[in-house]
Amino acid sequence: MAFIDLDSENPTGATFYNINSAVGYGCPNMEEDVKVVQFFMQRFFTLPQCASQKPWGTITVDGKVGPITRAWIVRTQLICNQQGGDVSVDGVVDKAQNAEDLSNRVSSISHTNYVIRILNNALRKQDTQVYKTLATNPIVPSDLRAIFVQMNAAGPAMNFGNN
Repeated sequence: MAFIDLDSENPTGATFYNINSAVGYGCPNMEEDVKVVQFFMQRFFTLPQCASQKPWGTITVDGKVGPITRAWIVRTQLICNQQGGDVSVDGVVDKAQNAEDLSNRVSSISHTNYVIRILNNALRKQDTQVYKTLATNPIVPSDLRAIFVQMNAAGPAMNFGNN
């Protein structure tokens, strides 16, 4: 199950929504993790700087990784790089966890930023109204709201930091 994680590099104690296992081609694709990634990408492409670069197809928050979800992951990674995010364009959204140096921002293998972190940061800063109310907002599918309620109950508490 997706979970709330502490930002290893933010002194304000900000938290973010992390996934338990990788999402994308050849990955475990746990249903709840996939739904979180699908919804975050759906919202990401409503942001002004991303809306005109939306991938083909309509993504459905259904927990299944098919050709549309895979295309959206790759497009998200490309957009992140265009905006200076320095992510690996591999069609996979990894869990943000680097045991080597205890960072959950940069991968120990590719030395690039985690897409899940960039999605969280973009939505926290630019889709604030929805991001801060994921467990109750009617724009979030009801089954996904239940997942966010579970994550918030399991803790740690969400702390949105300064930005």
